[in-house]
Amino acid sequence: MANQLLTTDKIADRALMRFSESLNALKAIPKTYASEFKGAAKIGDHVRVPVPQHAQIRHGRVATPGPLKTLLRPVTIQDQVGFDLSFTSAELALDIEEFDRRYISQQVADLAVNVEAAVQKLMYQWTPNQTGVPANQWTNIGYANVAKKLIEDNGGGSGTKKMLTNNATDVTLINGMRGLFNAQKQIDVQYEDGYIGRASGFDWTSSTVTPIHTNGTAAATGYRVNGANQTGSVITVNTGTGTITKGSIVTFAGAVAVHPQTKNTLGYLRQFVVTEDYAGGAGNLSIYPAIVTSGSEQNVTASPTTGASGTVTIEGAASLSYGINMGYRPEAFQFVTVDLPELKGWDNSRREYEGVSMRVVEGSDLTNDLNLMRFDIMWGFGATRSEWACRVANNAADLTLA
Repeated sequence: MANQLLTTDKIADRALMRFSESLNALKAIPKTYASEFKGAAKIGDHVRVPVPQHAQIRHGRVATPGPLKTLLRPVTIQDQVGFDLSFTSAELALDIEEFDRRYISQQVADLAVNVEAAVQKLMYQWTPNQTGVPANQWTNIGYANVAKKLIEDNGGGSGTKKMLTNNATDVTLINGMRGLFNAQKQIDVQYEDGYIGRASGFDWTSSTVTPIHTNGTAAATGYRVNGANQTGSVITVNTGTGTITKGSIVTFAGAVAVHPQTKNTLGYLRQFVVTEDYAGGAGNLSIYPAIVTSGSEQNVTASPTTGASGTVTIEGAASLSYGINMGYRPEAFQFVTVDLPELKGWDNSRREYEGVSMRVVEGSDLTNDLNLMRFDIMWGFGATRSEWACRVANNAADLTLA
């Protein structure tokens, strides 16, 4: 007789616990807007999340009221993922610990890692700040300090920040930090566990599924801006050949970054991330953030320079592949999961744990005396304040130790 305590609710609870245990980046990212997707959500559905508007600071006695602008960033359903099991009635009689060991732990871990990989790819593709040297190992902790500066320059403040590294960084950076002063507790973590712990204003963790970015075939300075006074999220370029891939970092001559609150120049060119693959030649290059030259959301001193001196600079050499490490305020991104509808005629369990919703459905194959079970998560993502993140590039393939 089957163990009546081994219900879909109990299996779903255990599966969600294992899912949470397998997460890295997703543990920290807020899951605020899941309630917006109640009902029959589908891939591509989105909600627009309001982002606080900066103030337009007045100097002097006379008021200059301006209209409020509702700044909206999308959180979009990306995918429905899961795995499926079949097992005999005898196997269903196992207690939850044995069922977990045989059927849940590994497959749920695989599911979590696949979601992690997809989310980390979206995180880097929407992050417009980058430091590090794409062609080199990361051996100098100073690049973390630069990442912290860029996050704070963009309004990220002094709150908790995370650094998610590829495991090549664990090898090369810890080796490079041997001669530096570190708190004894952090030295213990580095020596005993091979992790950095807390350093340079970040809580550090490592992942085996951090993305690799590959530049397009365009030369690093092969393109020019075509047209004066351009603003917005699409910039017209010409005088260039070769592709520019989504996720590439670019700067434009003349577009110097400003502080988001004071609007004073920060003294360096603002970085932008390319949001759509660019096929090459003259055309429109899609970027984030949008170029804004005035008002409460001003982010550059001026529009990009045009013509012969209007150089578009791509970070890294043509066709170069490089690793992505990610420093970020957790609030830079949003992750959501959907309460999937029940499948009629089957035993359904929809459970939530630490902001993640999973549906487990159980049925049977009478002909072959098999129980069938499927595990599903429908998830979404939004880069709501990705200016509060910074990529650190490195050569993730070079594990040579000095």
